[in-house]
Amino acid sequence: MGEPSALRQVAVAVLFFVADLALIASLVWIYGWTGWADTWDPVNAPEAPGIAWRAVWTLAGGAVVTGVGLLVLRWRIPAAVQVSILGAGSVLFACLAVRGA
Repeated sequence: MGEPSALRQVAVAVLFFVADLALIASLVWIYGWTGWADTWDPVNAPEAPGIAWRAVWTLAGGAVVTGVGLLVLRWRIPAAVQVSILGAGSVLFACLAVRGA
């Protein structure tokens, strides 16, 4: 089985890019709502840093699993998109988690 055409890889990469951004946006939304709710409950420990750490591990795990899986299938362009976008999202949430801890 040969490598898929560049056009097919770019099309799949664009679909993954949109899905990745939607996932990261939903995680930012959840983090934001949790941070807002934390301001109304100053007695208990904030929950937003825990949400951010879960997002870090979810995005990092997704980057590794999908990136390696796509590389095994010889889909190099979508693999690079997955690793870079999900990895950048993971770094974003790691910064949020450290800042909020």
